Amino acid sequence: MVIRDILVSVICYLLHIPFRFAPRSASLDTPNSILIIKPCCLGDVLMATPVIAALRQAFPRARIDFAVGGWSRAIVENNPHLDGLPVGRHGLVDCGPVGSGSRYSWREYLDLVRRIRAGGYEACFVLARSPLISLLPYLGGIPHRVGLDSRGRGFSLTVGVPVAGLKHEADLYLDTVRAVGIEVNEPRLEFYPTGEDRRHVAEILSSASQVPLVVIHPAGGSNPGMTLSAKRWPPQRFAALADRLIEERGAQVLLVGGPDDGPIAAAIKDGMRQEPCDLTGQLTFGQLGALLERCDLFVGHDTGAMHLAVAVGAPVVAIFGPSDPRMYGPYGEKSVALWHDVGCNPCLLRGRWDTACRRFRCIEAVTVEEVWQAAAAFL
Repeated sequence: MVIRDILVSVICYLLHIPFRFAPRSASLDTPNSILIIKPCCLGDVLMATPVIAALRQAFPRARIDFAVGGWSRAIVENNPHLDGLPVGRHGLVDCGPVGSGSRYSWREYLDLVRRIRAGGYEACFVLARSPLISLLPYLGGIPHRVGLDSRGRGFSLTVGVPVAGLKHEADLYLDTVRAVGIEVNEPRLEFYPTGEDRRHVAEILSSASQVPLVVIHPAGGSNPGMTLSAKRWPPQRFAALADRLIEERGAQVLLVGGPDDGPIAAAIKDGMRQEPCDLTGQLTFGQLGALLERCDLFVGHDTGAMHLAVAVGAPVVAIFGPSDPRMYGPYGEKSVALWHDVGCNPCLLRGRWDTACRRFRCIEAVTVEEVWQAAAAFL
């Protein structure tokens, strides 16, 4: 893998040469149409939402669209800062499998190029490090191309933002708009549940008599082409925490997760003295956002659900292990990230982690007492 990375970097630096002599501009006047490209994944697309808001504020009359894959579509399909398209809806361009972590063919890649070209965009912001993703707006005929230039991979961009140093991903994405002179004021993650999502959650909570409401998301770490099981805190620790929240704070604890997370929820319930409300596999992403809007606390890992909780304004206690909270932590003031340096972490770098690791010392270094203290401070 290291040899492959070096080879890709060398090829990209060589490809810089023909693009170096093309006209470049570091300013963006008043484009009539803008495309943002961020195909995947849930948390990453949520961290891209401040870019949408910044561009809307800077260009209130422009058409702003977002290219995203089906896995992450729910994050932005109700975003009011995006516009509709004749070839799509809700201001979205379907990336298909391109850039979503799964294999795709050249035909699928060129189909995406054609969809982008059909939009007639004047400017594009690429919030991905892949050279093939960065090449899309060039092939799609977009004259002004701004994006991340990680180790030379942004060779086809007219304005490349270097990816260096330790910086939160949301701030790194915002550097692309800053690079063309756009001022960013009070950025935050954004998510907008539908009215139907909120009505559904209101029905679920109609019989909930206990407050505070604490949502626990014990799974996560799964995206197309990758499952990061090392991100998950042990179920027995969630069980101990949930019991304490119920017994000492009188909380209503709600377990949430995807359709495949039932075994994790079952392990937590088996280890508890009290009875939580198990909503695992019962909520869409929009309904989960509506639920998190109404909760008093969210406890979970470095997952899309954690970033969703931040986006709707819920207080967050995030448990970190292989990933670095300085880069991927909750991007909000009402939050705390718990993480310990155990000598081999962070090992989640450039979307990869040490798959040979089965000790999970990093995530298990966070104790129940630490999480309880952080949760109690919010409650």
